[in-house]
Amino acid sequence: MTVSTYSGEIFGAYPDPQPDLAGGGAQSFMASRLFLQRGGWRRRLQSDLGRHGATRNLLVPVVSTAIFYTVAYFLCWAAFGIKIVESRVPYDFGLNLALALLVFWISRRLWPFLLLQGLYFAIFYVASALKIAMLGRPIMPEDVHNLSALVHILGPLGWAAVALPLALLVALFVFNLKFRARPAQAGWALLIALPLGAASDASPLSNSLDRFFGNTPWDQRENFIWRGGAMHLAQESLRALAERRDPPSETEVAAAIARRAAVAAADPLADIPSSLTAGGHRRNLHIILEESFWDPMPLAGAGYSEDPIDPRFRALWGQSGETRGLSPAFGGQTANAEFEVLCGFPVNQIAVKFEYGLLRDVPCLPRLLREAGFRTVASHPNVPGFWNRYTAYDHLGFETFWAADDLDLSDSNGPFLADRSLHAQVRNKLAATADDRPVFDYIVTIDGHWMYDAGDQRPAVIGTKSQIKEVGDYANMLHYKTRQMMDAIETLRRDDPDSVIVLFGDHLPMLGRNFAGYVESGLLPDNFGAFTKEQYDFSAGTPLLVIDGRNGPLNLGRIPMYRLPALVLRLLGDDRATIFDLAAIPAATVPRPLPGVTMAYDGSVPAELCKEEGQSDLCRTAQAWLADTQLIDQDLFAGEQHALKLMQAPGLAVAPDPAQQQALKP
Repeated sequence: MTVSTYSGEIFGAYPDPQPDLAGGGAQSFMASRLFLQRGGWRRRLQSDLGRHGATRNLLVPVVSTAIFYTVAYFLCWAAFGIKIVESRVPYDFGLNLALALLVFWISRRLWPFLLLQGLYFAIFYVASALKIAMLGRPIMPEDVHNLSALVHILGPLGWAAVALPLALLVALFVFNLKFRARPAQAGWALLIALPLGAASDASPLSNSLDRFFGNTPWDQRENFIWRGGAMHLAQESLRALAERRDPPSETEVAAAIARRAAVAAADPLADIPSSLTAGGHRRNLHIILEESFWDPMPLAGAGYSEDPIDPRFRALWGQSGETRGLSPAFGGQTANAEFEVLCGFPVNQIAVKFEYGLLRDVPCLPRLLREAGFRTVASHPNVPGFWNRYTAYDHLGFETFWAADDLDLSDSNGPFLADRSLHAQVRNKLAATADDRPVFDYIVTIDGHWMYDAGDQRPAVIGTKSQIKEVGDYANMLHYKTRQMMDAIETLRRDDPDSVIVLFGDHLPMLGRNFAGYVESGLLPDNFGAFTKEQYDFSAGTPLLVIDGRNGPLNLGRIPMYRLPALVLRLLGDDRATIFDLAAIPAATVPRPLPGVTMAYDGSVPAELCKEEGQSDLCRTAQAWLADTQLIDQDLFAGEQHALKLMQAPGLAVAPDPAQQQALKP
């Protein structure tokens, strides 16, 4: 027996006879002792599993899967309060075991397989539980589009925290594979056949899993705990495949437009005096997105020592009746609020529209104003690739984009550029590059981003009784942020008194794990699935201030953010037909789509919470509107843009087909 053969017996790779200590066996035994003493066993553990190892050592993936699954299960439970339902554990564990056996079968070495498995459980179980704790939702298939943004959010260590583990995950899988051995080839055939079969028609399997495990699209936390990490990812991946569709045809788009035209639409400015629209296009437009800006005074459990918000804003906002914009986002995904404010179409997905659903040049607000003779300038003190803004802003029609490299970042509050510096720099740059055109000045602030780091320059001013750290940190951040914000607003109103100014918060802030800051005050439960219609309304509402330079703040009640572009155009005196008309809301209701659910408003009152199809007339109206707008959205932003051929599209020289136009008239 050779040393190599005996080492295989030590590791159970294949059952060779025990060494004969008589005669030649003694020599073999001494060689084996030398092998062990010199660390050969370690090298053997890291070497090829052998021609037969993968087929005869199936106990290895069974044991490793059991260990990793148990550790991940209890980490999710103990650290984040996410406990997979016990009755579903066998199914989830079984799927993990099947995957482990398949990967082990085609693996060359043991240690990369174990490391690969450990990374897999860390990402899809522990990291998913962390994401639930922070944002209320686990890792989803569409999160692949958001990886670059996550890297930037995590700061200097972002690449190490995100990119490196994922790269290692891929490397361990790819470079540890066997291809030539017949058993491995059989494994490869199975590994390839399964996804190809699912991709060809995933609907039957997706529907079967939905029936067995359930599907609650408005509560992905609940989905996770009733499925487990592997089963959840598999089920949602199959759903993504099943719901995948080709871009809509011209016939489908025409039918959707016809259905919308047949429904009486609500005028976004019906209650605003028409005199406000006088003056043509010569008025400047300033839109300011204030990162995580929200009114925290409803936090009864906070016990703030004083109001964190600048009294000047309180007074000005009060003149508008404390108007609120209804955002599609909660705790993050700023770019989805941006998309609505700039393009006039609703977002009801967790995935960021800028990252995956904006592939074409579209006549959104920047392009429309640019074609009307405006300078269109966007400013954001972050890297231009964050949320894919560099590409997205170009598609939307911005002429200029000033990002981190174009700004002086020295005046920062913690890691983020202070609002006072951002506004001053943008104002100076606009003046230095001015021409005779009016300007659309679009600013996305970054001061106020989670984790609300005050920095050395901002000592705590606001005291709190809350036990949640973020509640106090957020209030003290607001104390400084709102004062700088109001300084900028007052400067704009003094220097550009005839302009239209829009200021809004993009989403509510994150206040601890599992909505802890909100739960402490009794405002929200710890998961989306338990939200009432009033709580959904609360979770979507952020301060909105629309100031007409001639008449002051407008009282708009509660208005979805996707309605703002049409409103702004009207205030500028622009009455052209635009793509915003294709998403005009029915006169009978105001829909506010959110991930997995739709709020139906009667005026400014949240009248219905639409979770299932066919609940009430109000919900059916809202859901029909959403289905049509989503189809038109897909056509405009990622499809063939048939809608632009069916209407006179400003900004793009596309002539409508008269026959088609006639056919679309109600």
